[in-house]
Amino acid sequence: MRDNLNIIVLGPQGSGKGTQAKLLVNNFNFIHLEIGRILRKISKKDTVLGKEVASIINKGELVPVSMVAEIIEEELKAVSDDQDIVFDGTPRRLDEIDYLEKKLNKHEREITHVFFISITEEESIKRLQKRKVCLKCGTPFILGKTIEKDEVICPRCGGEVVTRQDENVEAIKKRLALYHKETSPVVNYYDKKGKLIKIDGSQSIDEVFKEIVSYLK
Repeated sequence: MRDNLNIIVLGPQGSGKGTQAKLLVNNFNFIHLEIGRILRKISKKDTVLGKEVASIINKGELVPVSMVAEIIEEELKAVSDDQDIVFDGTPRRLDEIDYLEKKLNKHEREITHVFFISITEEESIKRLQKRKVCLKCGTPFILGKTIEKDEVICPRCGGEVVTRQDENVEAIKKRLALYHKETSPVVNYYDKKGKLIKIDGSQSIDEVFKEIVSYLK
């Protein structure tokens, strides 16, 4: 196996796992494989697949495991041998673990760290209700932090800033229920393997990041 870092960041919606993955990319030699972003990009395409994916994620449901496996395979092909990887959004189900590990093994890689960022369900809902996204460039925003409540134009590209369709209260609760049903066994799996590192997600972004980095040294 190659001596690379191959990290999984787990946590309920709104836990900040995507933010932490981006910090790893910005500060170290990491490639960010964010399945949710890739799927949302596909969902905007006027194709049969795009419409199918849009229908699934807008209802707060999980896409088929086979689809996730194909995405992982294609993304890994573009990663150079000397780069580290942070996986965000996969594996979310037990049967995704087998796909992911087999794909990594083909590239002489294995999972080295699994970080679980924990927050309460109430905090998840609170955070997600503050999230918006630019329809044009896909830039995410947080009300009161990176964008004001009455702003509807993206400061980066001039596109329209909206609340994601899958982040109304009903869809959020459905996604959280799916998380507890499908992803909790993944957390337990890596805990039993001795690879799980639990992080308190109620800390500040910087504090969470410092704690993650402390385990990588």
